[in-house]
Amino acid sequence: MKKNLLYTLCASLLFFTGCDYNEDNFEGFDDNPIGNVTQYEGEFTGTYPSDGYFLTDDAGKAELTSALNTMLSELFYSSDKGSAAKISVLCGTVTPGFESADVNYTLTNDDYDSMGTGDGEPGKYNNFDSGMDVDAYLRAFLDGKYADMTVGKTISVTYKYYSGSTTNQTKSYKRVENGWESVEIASFVADKEYTLTKEDYDSMGTESGQPGKYDNFDANMDVDFYLPIFLKENFPYWAAEGTTCKVTYKFYSGGTSDKDAFYKFNGTTWAPYNPYEDVVTVETKIAEMTFDGSVWVLDRLVGGSLTLNFEQGDYEALLQWSLENKPEYKSTQYDTEEYYFGVSTYYPNINNAYNTWRKYYNVGGEYDGLTDEQLQAIMDERLAFGIAEIVLPRRVEVPNSGLSYIVVYTVYQGRGAGDYAMSFTYDDETAKYVWTGTVVAQ
Repeated sequence: MKKNLLYTLCASLLFFTGCDYNEDNFEGFDDNPIGNVTQYEGEFTGTYPSDGYFLTDDAGKAELTSALNTMLSELFYSSDKGSAAKISVLCGTVTPGFESADVNYTLTNDDYDSMGTGDGEPGKYNNFDSGMDVDAYLRAFLDGKYADMTVGKTISVTYKYYSGSTTNQTKSYKRVENGWESVEIASFVADKEYTLTKEDYDSMGTESGQPGKYDNFDANMDVDFYLPIFLKENFPYWAAEGTTCKVTYKFYSGGTSDKDAFYKFNGTTWAPYNPYEDVVTVETKIAEMTFDGSVWVLDRLVGGSLTLNFEQGDYEALLQWSLENKPEYKSTQYDTEEYYFGVSTYYPNINNAYNTWRKYYNVGGEYDGLTDEQLQAIMDERLAFGIAEIVLPRRVEVPNSGLSYIVVYTVYQGRGAGDYAMSFTYDDETAKYVWTGTVVAQ
């Protein structure tokens, strides 16, 4: 009969005990050998990478597996196949920031003029409109201004577009061998936007070295000192935790140009915020290991969460499903919108405008008599279904029941414009994602 012993970190010291004592005191010991099947739980005691945690991508897991093999081999140098260990270890999960083009450019009046100033041409009013082929104009403009851009590089061009009123729109392109290829790059849109006025600069001080002296900032002024104070004093009603704001200001360096600064309210103050920067969430995970007779194998990391931000393709997948399965909810105005989930692929976001749903898309009177809260509950349940059945299966190759999947999407109106998150777990038995039933503002 083979004996299975339970070893802990302290018990592992028994491995260093000689066999003579056993042979002398236990009759028949050699006829009944003990198998070293280890079951261990403890904390990681090896060496972390320089950042102090292991990443959870494939390369990070490989590095973690190697480090755990070193640690466990030192603790249990004679374990048998079938041994297992659960090690608490600090792991970092990277949430990618918004994608940014290699170059971001905003058309100037001179640029529009260079495209022609006659009737029906951009330079006439320094904007585009529905009668102009915006794509053709922009490709021709890029051919001239960025002819030397390296193949593979991307550029986002922001331009003015008139349709009853003038708005800013953006198109993105990638340099290819024979010209420019249109690409989708989801740009970050702040909850609030503000452009500083002369009075604003003056309110920050008009002495030498202060913004109001020349109504701009320069390299000797700390923008991140002035603007958080300015926002807190002038826009107290914007100060909801998680709210983001883009402030456009003038910057002098030989000449004056517009620059943007982003801030996020943390519950107390406005802090500098970079929406294009990857965010690493560090937390303790449990590395489940088994010994295959040769090396320790990482079976999985449990605990913690994985955050997925909606991509353009996710909005498009929900729209396509709705058009195929719920065609009665298609927008009566735009092919890029539907109101079963509330998806707009043009902006992109989830439209939760209560009045729009009630007035135009109340199919069969299903929303009659409902309060805003009851209607919002229907919106949430439908979107949760869409995320569980459509978004997560297309984004997650190998589901992990030990993870909490946090899915972040952008909402228009409804309970409030901004980013919100739903959390899901994966049920191995049903092979389905399950919504936890909560919606959290980001």
